[in-house]
Amino acid sequence: MDFTPNEDQTAFFAMLDRMIEAPEAGWAVAPDHARFAWSATLDATLDANGFYDAANEETLGPVAAAELVRRLARLPVVVECAASALLRSALPADLPRPLAVLEEAAGEPVRFLPQARSVLRLGPGRAAIARPAPGQVVTVDSLFAYPMGRFTERGPDWEPIDADPAALADLWRIAIAAEMAGALDGALDSVVNHVRDRRQFGRPLGSFQTIQHRLAEAATRIEGARLLVLKAAEHRAPTEAAIALGYVQDIATRVIYDLHQFMGAMGLTLEHPLHRWTYRVRLLRSAFGGAARNFDMAAGLRWTASPSAASTSG
Repeated sequence: MDFTPNEDQTAFFAMLDRMIEAPEAGWAVAPDHARFAWSATLDATLDANGFYDAANEETLGPVAAAELVRRLARLPVVVECAASALLRSALPADLPRPLAVLEEAAGEPVRFLPQARSVLRLGPGRAAIARPAPGQVVTVDSLFAYPMGRFTERGPDWEPIDADPAALADLWRIAIAAEMAGALDGALDSVVNHVRDRRQFGRPLGSFQTIQHRLAEAATRIEGARLLVLKAAEHRAPTEAAIALGYVQDIATRVIYDLHQFMGAMGLTLEHPLHRWTYRVRLLRSAFGGAARNFDMAAGLRWTASPSAASTSG
């Protein structure tokens, strides 16, 4: 399948790449040695310049939105991009962002909830939105490299929305898969730079063939994830959304293991950014039940649907 960007997408990505070279998108040890760095400046700049509206633009569309999420996830800082870029296009137009997404396990901490002006609650057969008021959200400390929060007992009022919950879930699968693919790619780049510069036995670590082979294998798997994400974003079919998310969840454990092996203990310190990417991926690895459940869903859709439905979903 050809994913060569069109003229407008090429210009869109070129402008995005210039923006993410700004200092507020780069690596720095967070104040108080926090495990994440929320870049409010970058997030607001992307919002003000319409980047999160790409999915609604005819010449950009969901493919550009998914690639936006993937590229932003490669950064050592975090912005709320996945829900805003892909889900918000299917939600009420006046819904303010940042946007947090709450799945049915309501007691669990939710990423980006401390920053959220809107929250989407997704459940089987239903979807609702809320606009948290002051005092309804508390920040939660977490090892995962996101700002995390949960609702207090006086949580918000939920309003049902006129949207297909299954279609929203498919978009959210694609968004999470794009975010995971980008985070793994950012982590890989940081390790490649490390083994290029780090010397052992008088040679750069990257000159050892075993390391080269395993990094090449990781790169191949991550590139496969990118292509599956773009394919899912193009078709927005439930089968492909489940395959894209299941695949990147499935490769995540092996890729993370290898990257930390080559980085050594430095990869777990707060003075190096590797942990930011890998701990994000560790959290998202269990989304929608994890790889096994997403693959089961894809198999069920593929082989239990009628021939015409299967060709549409595949």
